[in-house]
Amino acid sequence: MTAANNIWKTLAGKETAKLVKLSKSKEVLFSQKKRLIARIADIDQYIFEYTSRLQEESDFEYGVQKINGIMNMITQLISARRDLEVFDRECSEALTTITSKIVGHQVELLKFNKVSERHQKQIVSSENMRDDKELDAIALHNFIAEIK
Repeated sequence: MTAANNIWKTLAGKETAKLVKLSKSKEVLFSQKKRLIARIADIDQYIFEYTSRLQEESDFEYGVQKINGIMNMITQLISARRDLEVFDRECSEALTTITSKIVGHQVELLKFNKVSERHQKQIVSSENMRDDKELDAIALHNFIAEIK
């Protein structure tokens, strides 16, 4: 019985190790996602600033080259924002995948722990039965000895 219980404990340990590894990966992805969101917000702020500057310069009728340069910068910022949004979606998908894997491993860990617990209860139960038999045998022996 002990060997079987050790097997379940070993399997539970492996699942726990997998869970730790996946949790660390999830933390890394989550921090990357936070950085991506912050970078997207920064780019939005830059786009707003350049757009405001473009409107101001249009009012004063600055040179066409300067307006063209600002327009090019806004286009590059929008393109960078789109690229970051793609990375953000990929990061979200990876987080979803890791989360589902974590749930799967937690279910397996729970199963292993339940089986291990059941084996442990069986061991305790069989030990109690053996102790009861020994006590019964002693009591019977003492009873027979008193009768004689």
